[in-house]
Amino acid sequence: MLRLTPRLTQAALLAICLASTTAFTASSARATTPQPAFSGAPGAAVPFTEYSAANATTNGIVTAASRAFTQLAAEATGRRAVQLAANQYVEFVLTRPANAVDIRYSVPDGAADSALRLSADGKPLATAAPLTTTARFSHFYGNYPFTKNPADGGEHHYFDDTRALFAGNRVLPAGTRVRVTAAQPTTVDVADFENVAAPRTRTPAGALSVLDFGADPTGAADSSQAVQNAIDAGRAQQKTVWIPPGTYTVTRHLIVDKVAVQGAGPWYSVLHGAGVGVFGDAAPTPSTAVHLSGFAIFGETTIRDDSVSDSGVGGSLGGGSTVDELWVQHTKAGMWLDGPADGLTISASRIQDTTADGVNLHDGVSHTTVRNTFVRNTGDDGMAMWSDQNADHDNAFVHDTVVQPQLANGFAVYGGHDNAVQDDLAADTVTQGGGVHVGNRFGSVPLAGTTTIAGNLLLRTGDLVPNAPTEIAALWFDAADSPMTGAISVQDDTIVDSSYAAIQFVGKSITGVRVDRVAIAGAGTFAVQLQAPGSATFSDVAAFGLGASGTYDCASGFAITKSGANFGWDRTACGFPPNGTLSIDKADGVDFGFQALNTGSTQPVVITNPGPKPITVQRIAAPTGFTADDPCGTIAVGASCTVHVGFDPAASGNFTGLLTIDSTSPAGPYVVGLKGVGFDPNGDLALGRTATSSSQQCSWCGPDKLTDGDPTTYFESQDGTFPQTVTVDLGQSTSVDRVVLKLPPNWGARTETLSVAADGAPLVASASYTFDPASGNAVTIAFPATVLRTLTLTVTGNTGWPAAQLSEFEVYAH
Repeated sequence: MLRLTPRLTQAALLAICLASTTAFTASSARATTPQPAFSGAPGAAVPFTEYSAANATTNGIVTAASRAFTQLAAEATGRRAVQLAANQYVEFVLTRPANAVDIRYSVPDGAADSALRLSADGKPLATAAPLTTTARFSHFYGNYPFTKNPADGGEHHYFDDTRALFAGNRVLPAGTRVRVTAAQPTTVDVADFENVAAPRTRTPAGALSVLDFGADPTGAADSSQAVQNAIDAGRAQQKTVWIPPGTYTVTRHLIVDKVAVQGAGPWYSVLHGAGVGVFGDAAPTPSTAVHLSGFAIFGETTIRDDSVSDSGVGGSLGGGSTVDELWVQHTKAGMWLDGPADGLTISASRIQDTTADGVNLHDGVSHTTVRNTFVRNTGDDGMAMWSDQNADHDNAFVHDTVVQPQLANGFAVYGGHDNAVQDDLAADTVTQGGGVHVGNRFGSVPLAGTTTIAGNLLLRTGDLVPNAPTEIAALWFDAADSPMTGAISVQDDTIVDSSYAAIQFVGKSITGVRVDRVAIAGAGTFAVQLQAPGSATFSDVAAFGLGASGTYDCASGFAITKSGANFGWDRTACGFPPNGTLSIDKADGVDFGFQALNTGSTQPVVITNPGPKPITVQRIAAPTGFTADDPCGTIAVGASCTVHVGFDPAASGNFTGLLTIDSTSPAGPYVVGLKGVGFDPNGDLALGRTATSSSQQCSWCGPDKLTDGDPTTYFESQDGTFPQTVTVDLGQSTSVDRVVLKLPPNWGARTETLSVAADGAPLVASASYTFDPASGNAVTIAFPATVLRTLTLTVTGNTGWPAAQLSEFEVYAH
């Protein structure tokens, strides 16, 4: 599968590095399929030609280059864009014919909807639809998962896209000067010009048209049921479902199984609406033989909400299913596919402007390939494989492009076995991620088999994470949850202009890594950054243009064995060069513990500036339930300031949140986790206390949810096995006379069979208790007042699901 080269000489490696740097710093007018360093053109063979506004003719202002999180330029392709005032322009000269354009732009938050104007060689150029600009889908604030409230600070996610065909299907020849003029202040990043083929006709002739089922191509009426009816009929009759040109309002998930749904092309056939998505059946019974092609899915998602599944393509798809030539925009995730499911191919698609991942293969997806797909401006990983509970395996991201993920990585492999990231292009990461990441993280099934990272181009990737501070490399390996022992093969990759290090190992022990024939053409700090014990073999690795030294190693215990022609990274150093980050002494968080109502306490948080420049603290904001002063202003190099954080609860509750520190640091907003419990002796005595369980089904449904005071979060034990136990430790012996058990208020009714023990001794015999949403999904179990410290529930049955399930375990004395 890999196209390997013979062993390279030092001169050959250096020539490759120099050629790569020249290709990507001297010209960014065309960013379609960059020339390869080793193994064929990396990235997607996209149908458009991309032009950088910063390299075009303009009477606006070209921004200074920046990679600092929360600065607008850091989110531009190539880290520069053009700021236009009203009636200013940027002008592109076409190198290929085009009849359509997609423009990546930003307008200030709160700006009225407007439209960009076009001209061709000085004459007005009409479009089939307005090139509308809006702030609705951009401008996020605060901390993950972010808000739309400017008072939360940390503004980011500035850009959006607008597209249009030229009126009358006019094709502009190469050499045409296309001028883009702003009607109001607008920043233009890139323009993707495309020569779109004519709309496809109904194929095959017997395909069922959604029009025949009452769908409205004007978008005036809601076509959700009409399109679903057509899909259901297509499955029943074993016929293709045809979506003719038009924009169809769809406001829910369309469920597909054993059916082909085909459009006239993603520029012509559009499903649009709040909540729109095309979904397979829920795992573990995936839809099979599904074939989606030739249409667009445009949502109305303006902020990330992980309680809803408003992805463009979702559910579980396998059994030879295909997704080809879709355009997904303005959804939460572009495509979030759940497993266990086997056998899916995604190809030739485009995903833009999402609030979460572009593509995520989640929880046991196997034998799935994502190929030739372009992803830009995602709110999380561009493409990820997440082995949550079940191992993803035998999957590949091949010849894909990810540009400007606003959080996390271009490509990520979280656990699993025998997966590949191959011949891909990642560019311009912003915060908390690199170009390619492999890790045992987020509760994933640990890495096993052989993970292949080959033939990729990583361009201007890696960034800072505030608090630690952590510098993330372009290619990084993180054994956060457990040691990484699976084989990892890194070969024929080119890493260009990394913001910090090129390659990084961090966390617990990492072994079994081979790095072969890798070119490092410029890095802000080191070629290799060692922050974990372990070992790796490096062969034919060349580096030049390093900002610090060859290897960062402060007695990590990581052993590198070199063979072949390694050069340019011989020296080792301990210590990072100053990078403009702040140091927070309470970066691990502040715990106020149990605070009696209407009494207060204060804890200091010290902020230090290690340099190399003064940093201004612009704003300090405390979360609900806490207070903080704002004494810092500008902090000189080597100086500190102390923030006083207070907790004075007026009501019982489990208070948690993030203290946010906005500053001019390039790392972006710093956060300090705050928590405290407002303790009421007459209230819930279990609130904020330690809870344990005999098992848990998932990383986000652990026993800690039982005492968090939030009835919408829940605990679930391992499925399919009884009995299961949960225990709450009240911290001290006290007299109690009842427990209140809850389920999320929106869950359906169910009956759970359970018993109660106090300090290990039986207290309430096993009985069945019914949770009914009509009465708040709560059950009270009363018993004679008993002095105890621990309460244990033993669950032996559940009519709603084969597991113990609870959202709250409350304990009362009165």
